[in-house]
Amino acid sequence: MRFSRFTPLVLLLVGIFAFALAACGGGDDDEETPEATPAATETATPTQAPPTPTPTPTPFDGNVARLKIPRFGVDAPIELLGVDETNTMETPKDTNTAVGWYHIWDRPGWGGNAIFSAHVYYHNLPAPFVNLAQSQPGDLVVVQMEDGTEYVYEVFSNERYHRDTIPMGDIIWPPQRPEGEEWITLITCGGELDETGWEYLYRDVVVARRIA
Repeated sequence: MRFSRFTPLVLLLVGIFAFALAACGGGDDDEETPEATPAATETATPTQAPPTPTPTPTPFDGNVARLKIPRFGVDAPIELLGVDETNTMETPKDTNTAVGWYHIWDRPGWGGNAIFSAHVYYHNLPAPFVNLAQSQPGDLVVVQMEDGTEYVYEVFSNERYHRDTIPMGDIIWPPQRPEGEEWITLITCGGELDETGWEYLYRDVVVARRIA
């Protein structure tokens, strides 16, 4: 999903040569030759050295510790998730407490799109993302890393997709994300249940961009 391109490099060498020509005048030998007046020496203006750039600190390379959504009172520990042997995204095993972070993809603080998920309900008890479908633009989400660093994100998108047609590739690697803009994406179940009475037919996907 990445590409590179080689561009030809053309080098143009320009030689600039300056020639100073002196004119000599002839006259009688007994003519007094006027003394040459020394030319004024121009004092060079010292060049000010450019300021030393401040190095950009390297983001924390460890794991996420907690995810907070102040509007809904969420302050949840993080469980590391991946995909199972069928290439299906895992869900938190600490069902009613934890938010899952898919550490196999982007890491918060590194300018990508970090993916999180959590349950709405489990065993008829509310879970961390029980109110996620009510998210509105401007809501804040705080990601806390294991070293205490916190990144703040602002919600700008809340979409519902049918579970059979959800475009997971574009959600994980959004082609519309501007370069240099960091996102997080929160995913949970939503809508009505299917005929089994246990599984939701839809997925709610909330996206936020980093503001601090």
